[in-house]
Order: sequence, then C-alpha cells, then structure tokens
Amino acid sequence: MNMIGIGFMRRQQGAATLIVVIVLSIVMGGVALTTARTGVMEQQIVGNDLRAREAQEAAEAGLEYGLAWAKSNTIPNNVTCAAGSLPNGCPSALPPVVGTSTGESYNYLLTFTKGSDAIRVTSVSQGSNDASITAQSEAWVKQIRKSLFGSGMTMPPPLAASGCITGTKGSPTTYLLGVGNLVAASGTSASSTCLPQGHMNVNLWDDANNNGVLDTGETGVSDNYNVGTFPGCPGTECAWNNYFEMSLSDAKQEATDAGHVYTSIPCGPPNSSPSIYVVNNSGPINSSDITGSCSGVGIDNRTIGGPNNPVLLIIPSGYGCPKFNGSIRVYGVIYYETATACATNGFGGAEVYGAILIEGDAYKFNANTKFIEVDHGSGDALNDIFQMSVDDATRIPGTWKDF
Repeated sequence: MNMIGIGFMRRQQGAATLIVVIVLSIVMGGVALTTARTGVMEQQIVGNDLRAREAQEAAEAGLEYGLAWAKSNTIPNNVTCAAGSLPNGCPSALPPVVGTSTGESYNYLLTFTKGSDAIRVTSVSQGSNDASITAQSEAWVKQIRKSLFGSGMTMPPPLAASGCITGTKGSPTTYLLGVGNLVAASGTSASSTCLPQGHMNVNLWDDANNNGVLDTGETGVSDNYNVGTFPGCPGTECAWNNYFEMSLSDAKQEATDAGHVYTSIPCGPPNSSPSIYVVNNSGPINSSDITGSCSGVGIDNRTIGGPNNPVLLIIPSGYGCPKFNGSIRVYGVIYYETATACATNGFGGAEVYGAILIEGDAYKFNANTKFIEVDHGSGDALNDIFQMSVDDATRIPGTWKDF
C-alpha cells in the first residue's frame, strides 16, 4: 500500500473516532440533562406531596378547632369565618399554620352550615404564598343544648298559677290560637271558685301573615273561658317545676353567668344566649324601666323580647310581684317566684305574647291587659328559640373527610 492510501485510512480512523466521541458526548449530555430534569421533577413531586400533606393537616387542624367551638357555642344558621371576617357565631381567628417540612404557611376558612338536625363544619386550607395549594376536611355534629324545656314540653297557657286566679276586673282579653285551648291553669283547682272568669274576655286569633304579632284583622270569634289543672302542687316551686325541665336555681345561674341580671331591662331581642333574664325590680315596671332603642315588626322601645325571640323573665321572690304596665309588650314568659305577693297585687296595661306563671295566688288582672297565646313548638324547638346554651356537641359517625 502506498503512502497516500495509508494517510487516507488514518484520516478516516480519526474522523470515526471524532464522531464516536461527539456521539458519546451528546448521549452523556442527554443523560446528564435527563438526570437533572428527573431530579428537579422528583424534588417538585416531593415538595408538592409535602405541601399537599401540610395543607391537609392544616385543614384538619381548622376542623378540630371548629368542632371544639361547636361544643359550647351557639351556631347561627350559616356562617363563614375567615381571618379578616368574623361575623357573629365565629371563633377567634388563629394565626396561619406553618408547615415544619417546607416552611409554607396556610390560612384556613371555617364554614358552619346548620341543617335541620345537625351542623356541617367545613375547614378549607390554602397556601398563603400559593393559592393553588388547598385541602378540605368536614364533619357533621349535633349540638346538645341545655334543657330549659324537657322533651314534649310546650309553652304554658297564657295564665298559670300554683294557687288560684281571682278578682279579674276591667275586661282584660285573652287571645287563643285554637278553640278549647286553655286560658288559665291552676295547681290547686279548676273550679269556678279558684279560676273564676270574672271580667275576662276570650277571643281567638289567627296569625295569618306568620309574623308573630296580633295585627288588625287577625282577631276571630269569642271562645269559652277554658281552664285546667296541672300536677305537683302544693310544693316548693311547683308551678316552675311543672312547666320547665331546668331547675329554677340553674336557670338563675344561667342568666347570671350570661350577664343577664337587670334592674332596667334592655329592649328588643336578647343579644346573647340564653334568653333568660333575672329582673331585680319591685316595680311597677313600665317604659321608663326599659333601656335602649329598638325597632322592627312588633318591636319598639317599650318591647322586651321579639316575636321570634322570646325571653323568660324571672322575678325573684325578694322583689315581690311587680305589675307590668304603661303599654309594655313582652314576648315570652314572666315568672313570679313569690308565693304570697301576687295574691294582693293587681296587674294591668301590658301585652304578653306567651304566659304569666305564678307561684301562689294571683289577684285582679285588670283593664288594658292582653294575654296572647303563642306556639313555639315543644322540647328542643323551645330550647332553640329561647337560645339555650350549648352543653356539648357530638360528632356524627360516618361523616367523611375530603382528602
């Protein structure tokens, strides 16, 4: 082989070597790039998994906080609680949850949705710096209220006393929701001697527009003076014990703990639970004893409670039997603890949507007084409308979490 041929072959070998080197370099570069990308993707996946787990844990933390709140606090029909917006019924906002693995912080949103028999508590967490990181967890709870009224218990009749109700003068009027409903009940006797009609007028009424107020045109025909008895008397607080499940001392304590002990009574519906007031006022109680400015359907500055927000007013025995007059309107129950003072004291000038309940005898209901029967249901429905405090909340088994 001549020298020219040898040189040509050497050049071909060099070119082949170069090509192999280049190809290997490209392959190695691709492998390195792929490896780098795979590493980055794995880091991203791991990071996303960590953030997703932290977001779920944050949602779980929010849910547990919401469930703990529901164990002892009244929940409105539907309320959403965010850090910058805490309407009535929301717990205090907690600071963002910080993940220990990533350092990411998470805010959460609590929503309470009240159903017919239970409350759905929903917690949604979201990354503070990345809103795409989110998780949700929810559970249903049933709140157990303290029982002012027991199962099956209803509102007392317009007038109820452990003793007798006599001497009615001046044509006061009782308005009943149905024919044959009781005007008055006694723990002693239903005789005409113990529960005489006197000058009491009796009419039917129909809440045609369902606003809880006796409006013009809603008065019907007259009815009989229907009376009855209740058991347990004579006995200490026997009238109270017949119509309420909670003891009188516990009810007073509930009012005291809530700051609902008054000499002057705030107008309108209660602004906190429970709807129980202790009234330390020997009366007469008139518009000058009601404070604040109130308005609404059936509500003004002389109104205690509201059509759908009745109040239980407890007059302790030390304050006797003060009459309510001066065109005062009361939604709820007025309870007189005294066993003697109402036997000689007249009543007059008030509208009572609910009942007057007396330990002992009552004497001389008189003109310009209206006793209006209302129906707020029974048992738990009454405890709800009187805003009884929440005693506990039970998590319903089988309610699920959205992972």
